[in-house]
Formats: sequence, structure tokens, C-alpha cells
Amino acid sequence: MIFLSPTISFVSAIFYSIFISFSNVELLYLLPILYVLFCEYKNIFQIFKRLIFLNLFILMIFIVLLLQTTFEEAFNIYLRTNMIILFNLTVFYRSSGYDIVRALNDLKFPNKVVSSIYFTLKMIQILSDELKSIRMTLRARGFRANSSLFTYETYGNLFGHIFVKSIKKAQALEESFNLRGFHGRIYLINQIKISYFDLILLFLISMLYVKGFVV
Repeated sequence: MIFLSPTISFVSAIFYSIFISFSNVELLYLLPILYVLFCEYKNIFQIFKRLIFLNLFILMIFIVLLLQTTFEEAFNIYLRTNMIILFNLTVFYRSSGYDIVRALNDLKFPNKVVSSIYFTLKMIQILSDELKSIRMTLRARGFRANSSLFTYETYGNLFGHIFVKSIKKAQALEESFNLRGFHGRIYLINQIKISYFDLILLFLISMLYVKGFVV
């Protein structure tokens, strides 16, 4: 597989998404998607599996648009949405989420923005692990979700527990960073490393903008 720089992937995702959002679909616009799929050729099956899952929700949007507008317009929006999602799924498939923090840091975003996103991802990771732990506990106790009052009470207790846990974890994280002398900036050791593959991706994205400007 080919590794793309997190910073270039982040920039490409933003510019590609913006371009596709305001353009009618053409075959040329598939080139960046085909290229990133080539870079992730070993994970193509898993990427399309996620795309099919997300299409359950996109199809609902398509049906609503179909009722309000013409078929051509609804189908065009459906294709554009899928193209944007597929591109982003592919470039961030191997990302842990913190790559976005590194990209924002490399792009010299304000320290508060970088720190806020870092702590948000940190809390999502902590609560996700907590939720998995609770689900395993419920399964071990033989819990089966259904439409009974007991199920609703269990889910209510679960969300309440996670809410309280999130507050405690946030306070613990704040105290931990205060003790370490945190003053609003997250220090990251990575540096921008741009390869030929990153330049090819940038070229393909730039080509779309040049084509759109000329035509």
C-alpha cells in the first residue's frame, strides 16, 4: 500500500469535497478517487463495505429529493454525495483520527483549535472504549435488546452512566494536563513529509480546479 501524508490528505479532502459539492458530475472527477483507491488497493473491499452501509442513509436523502425536485437533480446530488464520501473514506481509512490534529498543526491552525480537536478525539476514544466495555458486560449477563420496559430502563441507565462518566473523565483529563503545565498548546513531534504520491494527488485535485476555471 502507498502511504499519503495526513496533511496532504486533509487538504485534498477539503478541496475535493468543495469542488464536487458545487459541480455537476463528470467522469474526469473520478480520477482522484481512482488514484486514492489505487493507494489503498488492499482495503478496497472494506472501504466499499462502509460506503454501502452509509448508502442506507444517503438513499433516504435521495428519496426525499426525488419527491421535491427532478430525478436528474436528485441523482446528481446522490452521485456527488457518494463521491465525496468515498474519497474521504479512502484517504482517511487508515487514519486514527489524530492525523487530522497533526494536519491542522502542520497547517498552522490556532493552538486552541488544534487542542480542542485533540481533546474531542481523546474523549470520543475514551467513551467509545467505555461503551464497548459496557456492551460486553451486558452480553455476559445475557442481556437481549427488545421492546420491553426493562430494555428501555437499561438503555436509560447506560446513557446516564456514560454521561456521568464523560464529565468525570473530562475533569480528570483537565487536572492531568494542568499538572503537566498545559498552557493551551499540544506539542506534536511529527513533521510534514511529502512524497511523489502526495504530489500526484495534489496535481489531480488542482487539475479539477483548473478545468472548472477554464471551462
